[in-house]
Amino acid sequence: MPFIYWTPDLDTGFDDIDEQHKVLVQYINDLYDAKEKGDKQAISEVFQHLIDYTVEHFSYEEMMLQEADYHLIEPHKKVHANFVSKMNMFQSRYNNGDNEALDELLNLLEGWLFRHIRLNDHGYVDSVKKAGVR
Repeated sequence: MPFIYWTPDLDTGFDDIDEQHKVLVQYINDLYDAKEKGDKQAISEVFQHLIDYTVEHFSYEEMMLQEADYHLIEPHKKVHANFVSKMNMFQSRYNNGDNEALDELLNLLEGWLFRHIRLNDHGYVDSVKKAGVR
C-alpha cells in the first residue's frame, strides 16, 4: 500500500514536470516500503536515489523558470536549496545510526512535496505559459 498518493489536483499541466513529480512520489513510497521491510541496504540506495533525483528535478525546473524569466525564481530556488539541505542532513543522521532520522524525513516528505507543488509550483504555471516556454 502506498505511503502517499498522486492526485489530479497536483497536475501543473506540464507533462514533463508532472511526470518528474510522480517519480518523486514513487521514490518516497519506495523509501517507505524499504523502511517497513527493515531493508537497510534498500533504504540507503533509495535514499540516495531520492536525493539525486530531487536535485535533478529541481535543476530542470529552475532552468525552465529561468527561461521564462519567472519573477519569483530566487525565492523558489531558495526553497529548493533548503529542502535538499534538509534531505542531506537527514541522510547524514541516518547513515550515522540515527534511525529516527528516516521517520522524521518521511513525516516531512508526506506533506512538503504536495504543499510545495500546490503553493510554489502551481504559482509559476501562468508565468511559464505566458513566456511560451511550455
